[in-house]
Amino acid sequence: MTPSLMMDQLQAYLQQITEGMSLGPEQLRPNVYKVDLPARATPDYDPVSQNTDIAPVETTIAPGRDERWPYIIVFFLNSEENEEGYRTADIDLIFGCVGNGSGGYMDVLHLMEHVRIHLLRETWEGWSFRLSRPLSLGFYEEQADPYWTGYLSTTWEMPSIEQEVWKNGY
Repeated sequence: MTPSLMMDQLQAYLQQITEGMSLGPEQLRPNVYKVDLPARATPDYDPVSQNTDIAPVETTIAPGRDERWPYIIVFFLNSEENEEGYRTADIDLIFGCVGNGSGGYMDVLHLMEHVRIHLLRETWEGWSFRLSRPLSLGFYEEQADPYWTGYLSTTWEMPSIEQEVWKNGY
């Protein structure tokens, strides 16, 4: 099991357990990404319709809802080999929701708790890794209302590579 395969499986799992959720003023299901938020979608620019060959100074992104929010990001931090035959991998789950005041704060808290409860309660059949305790859950110090973010730090145990003994010294 490699960390990238583990991140793929966690992404699929998070998509499944958040399928019925609706967060924020628009009641949207959270997007699940690996590593980082993707670039924001922008409308196509057509210089012919602008009657000039100079690009406009203003942004081409219309003000309004950012389609990436709400979200969960699966972020691999590090991995450590253990002498007992397994390795541990630290993975942070980063959460973001949109909402004014306590509404956005409570949406992030609800999303983090929903994921934490599912991770502690069940696992997927066929996973070659397991969650170990303790888990660390919290909010980032700097918050930009209406964008609220938090994290869930996890440690996973996974099998390690066993050293092979070669015949005849090769």
